[in-house]
Order: sequence, then structure tokens, then C-alpha cells
Amino acid sequence: MPSTHPTIKRASNYCERYGLRVPILLAPMAGACPPPLSIAVANAGGLSACGALQMQPRSILDWAAEVREGSNGAFQINLWVPDPPPRRDPVHEEAIRHFLAQ
Repeated sequence: MPSTHPTIKRASNYCERYGLRVPILLAPMAGACPPPLSIAVANAGGLSACGALQMQPRSILDWAAEVREGSNGAFQINLWVPDPPPRRDPVHEEAIRHFLAQ
């Protein structure tokens, strides 16, 4: 009989949504997701990953091609896109400093 515990249900729904056999996700850490590890995770039924922060576009494409060649499992690519510089408002900042000083 399937468990109805909320955590088990959430994990089962996640697996079903992404076509996974097991709720195992490789953390997409930059420099720590070589294709052989990602292939092993995908072939075991989990979600493999690539932490592509330090990779050039060609390296990302090569990584994906190697993982696709070694597995038909799902994978994620984690890219970091920096936020734009914040807009500064000196008048507002001074008002906040004044408020916090009280």
C-alpha cells in the first residue's frame, strides 16, 4: 500500500513529473558534476546535474552530449545569472539610516 505521508507523496509526485525512478538529485555544484557521475545518477533513476557556473558554452554542450550518450535519464543544468546592479536612491537611503538610528 503506497504511503500517504506528505513527504513521500511530494517525492513521488516529483519523480513522476520528471520521469525519475528514485528521488535522488545530484547537486549541481560548479566543478563537481563530471559526466561519469551524472551518467551514474541518471542510470540509477535519479536526476543528474551540471553546475555550469565556470563553464564556457562549448564545454556545457560537450557535457550534455556526453551525458546523453551515456544515459537516457534526465539532467539539469544550473546556470547563475547575476542580478543587475541595484538602483541607488541616496535620499531614500538617508531616510532609512535616519529611521534605523532611532
